[in-house]
This record gives sequence, structure tokens and C-alpha cells, in this order.
Amino acid sequence: MHEGHGGMMKEIWEILPADQKKEIALMKMDMKILWLEAKIAEMEKMIELKRKAIENTKKVQAALRK
Repeated sequence: MHEGHGGMMKEIWEILPADQKKEIALMKMDMKILWLEAKIAEMEKMIELKRKAIENTKKVQAALRK
């Protein structure tokens, strides 16, 4: 019966030497860090856009009060 992708990966992982397991774990961590850095950069851009929107809204409100 078909075990699926996860089953094969588990079997392969079990036969890998410790140094290869460590190398793969480091690569996975590096990929996760890169993904998180990209998400943070995206969030920072959104925060800056929201700050500009708030600033513009305050300018409009001030103009309407005059």
C-alpha cells in the first residue's frame, strides 16, 4: 500500500548519517529564516503605507476644519 510522501521522507531520514541530518536541518532553518525575513519586510511596507494613510487623513481633517 502507498505510504505517501511523508512516509518515504521518514524512512530516508532514519537512514541518513547524523552529519547529513544536521546539514538538512540547517538548510531548513535557513529557508525558514529567509521566509520570515521576507514576511517581515512585507509587514514593514504595510506599516509604512498605513502611517502615510494616517498622516494624509489627519491633513484632510485639518483642512476640513479650517
